[in-house]
Amino acid sequence: MTHWNHRVVKKYYDEDYTEFAIKEVYYNEDKSIYAWMEEPCRVHGESLESLRQFLERCLKALDQPVLVDGEVEFVDDDGDNEEDWKSFDSIDDLLKSLEDDDSLDK
Repeated sequence: MTHWNHRVVKKYYDEDYTEFAIKEVYYNEDKSIYAWMEEPCRVHGESLESLRQFLERCLKALDQPVLVDGEVEFVDDDGDNEEDWKSFDSIDDLLKSLEDDDSLDK
């Protein structure tokens, strides 16, 4: 079973600009990374408690090693094309991709 968490992702745009962002990162069973969201997480919650939980997950990301965009090797452990799994613009896009995956029906 795959899982996800929030992680800090560092991206170099050029020698004068580097950005750090918190993103949702998705893992294979062996803990290798198969995808992360293209857009950074936005601060949100359905209640104050869910907002607190979201922010706590984001703070935990600061205690993990920083992932560097362009240096992370995405691993597709189910034989699909790696290019299909690199990033998604939203969780809806990721879920749609998983729904469309014929191998899930096997």
